[in-house]
Amino acid sequence: MLMSTAAPAHTIDLQGAAALAADPPGAALRHLVRLVEAAIAAPIGELAERLDLAYAVAHADDSLVPAAARVAAPDRYARHLLHADAQGRFAILALAWGPGQFSPVHGHYTWCSYAVLDGRLSETTYDYDAASGLARPLGTEVLARGARRCEYAGLSAVHKLGNAEDNVALSLHIYGIDGARVATHVNRVVPSTQH
Repeated sequence: MLMSTAAPAHTIDLQGAAALAADPPGAALRHLVRLVEAAIAAPIGELAERLDLAYAVAHADDSLVPAAARVAAPDRYARHLLHADAQGRFAILALAWGPGQFSPVHGHYTWCSYAVLDGRLSETTYDYDAASGLARPLGTEVLARGARRCEYAGLSAVHKLGNAEDNVALSLHIYGIDGARVATHVNRVVPSTQH
């Protein structure tokens, strides 16, 4: 299933769902799902370290993300749902970023993690000021293949992620929410002093 994100509207675009359904999950995805299940069953303080191990598996197998989930939308980054936990505990997505496509400035309603699988992404981090309700940029880092992040819910890790390069970039995201709510209950968009 393909879910596209454009701020501020949150829509689900079913384009490409048939192509993804025709390519059933392989051994790499099943293994990743088992690692994520173990990570969320462990104490919360171990989540980042355990998800780091899961991403190491993701980087080792290029077959994890099917070709249909490597496609960016022409006008915004695209979220491709790879796995939705049957109990609603987590969702695994591939995000395809076309050149110049960025997320809005946001925190998160749930824990989240991601890894860059192909290309390079730019991440601008922000300091959120609760008194003014604004996020102030702190700096930007270019993240190459293999870079990984894990953050908990809230506004302590506000960022903007995107592709400032000339080629499509691909990232793998794991969110602590059921797949049906990924488009509406992950990103907590916040105003910033600079976009």
